Amino acid sequence: MTRLRTMPPWAAALALVVLAGGAARVAHAVHHGRFLSTDERAYAKLAAALAAGHGYRAPKMNDPLHWPPGTPVLFAGGRLVGGVEGQYWAQLVVGVALIVVVFALARAIAGPWAGVAAAAAVALYPPLAVLTGDLVSEPLGALTLAVAVLALVRAWRGPPGWSRFALAGGALGVAVLVRADLLALPFVLAVLVAIVARGWRAPLAYLGAAILVVAPWSAYATHRSGGELVPVASSSWSSLFVGTYLPADGRQFRLRTALGDEARAHNPLLRGVPDDRLRAEWVLDAVAARHPHLDRNAAMKAEVQRNLRVYALGHPLDFAAMQARKVARMWLGYDRGTHHNRRDWILALHLLLAFGGLAGLLVGLVRTRHPALWAILLTVLTVTAVNSFFVSEARHNVRVMGLLLAGGAAGVALSRRGRAARSEPPRGGDVRARLASAARPRDAARAR
Repeated sequence: MTRLRTMPPWAAALALVVLAGGAARVAHAVHHGRFLSTDERAYAKLAAALAAGHGYRAPKMNDPLHWPPGTPVLFAGGRLVGGVEGQYWAQLVVGVALIVVVFALARAIAGPWAGVAAAAAVALYPPLAVLTGDLVSEPLGALTLAVAVLALVRAWRGPPGWSRFALAGGALGVAVLVRADLLALPFVLAVLVAIVARGWRAPLAYLGAAILVVAPWSAYATHRSGGELVPVASSSWSSLFVGTYLPADGRQFRLRTALGDEARAHNPLLRGVPDDRLRAEWVLDAVAARHPHLDRNAAMKAEVQRNLRVYALGHPLDFAAMQARKVARMWLGYDRGTHHNRRDWILALHLLLAFGGLAGLLVGLVRTRHPALWAILLTVLTVTAVNSFFVSEARHNVRVMGLLLAGGAAGVALSRRGRAARSEPPRGGDVRARLASAARPRDAARAR
């Protein structure tokens, strides 16, 4: 009882938030759906193979390297502990960990109450709870990305030295192994690290560690693919083809309508299959068959180059409008998970949290120019830009929602402190002092 009385109010509030978020996720872990999407089936098959000691391969799977390794490894661990159902409990652990990490991130930037606010938003954000019942990579992607940004903030707050930045870069490398579309992010954030640190050791350590974490898997995947470079996953050219194919507006389901006849002509077994029953892989098989002298990846690369030449250069305004529509699809909807109906109240909540988080982040940046807020903004912008060229859907926003909510809560908290919280990009050994300046008004208030 004595410990409860001495517990800070924010700690009690955080405990309630974690309990509420955990309860919502337990419900979805227990009552998960039985229908599995193509990606879910692939992750489950690879996890089963890994758990059984068969390596990164599965029966009747033509290209296991299509999927990055992070999520199958997580699910394999879940299977080893709790069988098939253990995969969903692994998602539960990831979901609760995300709440705690988002709290730690916002707290590191602007104090514990900002952390509690961000954690509450993540805990009660329905899409992140619903995904506990789906075997997808988004929850782990959101967690590893939040951990990577938290590690970078702690590197800035710590004493001068490159080792903390190497650790932060390694954490980001792990996130890349979960989501291949984050491959450009280490290079983007390394530039920010160089600007903030005003030196070369920190950014080189940061970028080098990220590359070192990814390199062993990249070497293995490249060897498995017969020497064709596979940085993380072999799906990049196929996704880029869909994302740059203007007649289908960069969408999977419209691709079936646009190229359904070609798919049926390529594969006689599909002649009686209507467009809405065609799998994307069958359509892409027909596209790859346009280049019989090339392997699949090389054929899809050639088609991507053709799309850019014919549509991006030949019809630049129409192509730009398609890219804008893809960004709108990414952010103006929410991730419904697998086989869930749309709910207007969830959409309204998503829009409120997404644009409220962005507004708070921008206000905090204008008032304080805090480098941690810059890191969050650059991460969100990079993920958005990359996905605007790939197949951009609402499910792609969920992996950065935790960061956006942490940045929004921290930005509002910092902006309320006014000029005293200003955090200019720190110089060298002043990193810790400059970042710690945001906490001085709070410390002074406690002293009074």
